[in-house]
Amino acid sequence: MLVPVYTNVFIIKMAHIRSLGLTEEIFFSILIILGIVGSYFLVRPIISFLIALHSTRLLSYFISSLVFIVIFFAVVLLIGEIQLLTFQLFKFALQSLAVFGGTLLIIHVFKQFTNKRA
Repeated sequence: MLVPVYTNVFIIKMAHIRSLGLTEEIFFSILIILGIVGSYFLVRPIISFLIALHSTRLLSYFISSLVFIVIFFAVVLLIGEIQLLTFQLFKFALQSLAVFGGTLLIIHVFKQFTNKRA
């Protein structure tokens, strides 16, 4: 059973949810599914736009970053304990992904600039 750390932070009181016959697990499952569906409809036009621009490098960057983050969290889940080192590694991983993305951006802009001058 999920036990919230901050019981007074909920927008909807869990007692009202329980009175509807929903357990906390079902309520949070519904919220997660709604979040996934919502993010799908937010990301879909962006992906369609990038496909129309034939921007495979950017799409590859997004997908590889997502896969890396999922693998990172899977490893943390398998370890079963979140330590200070985990947060530090996650911070470093996000910074590394940002630097890699910035490097790809600089290379792309440089290539576009040199192609237009030639």
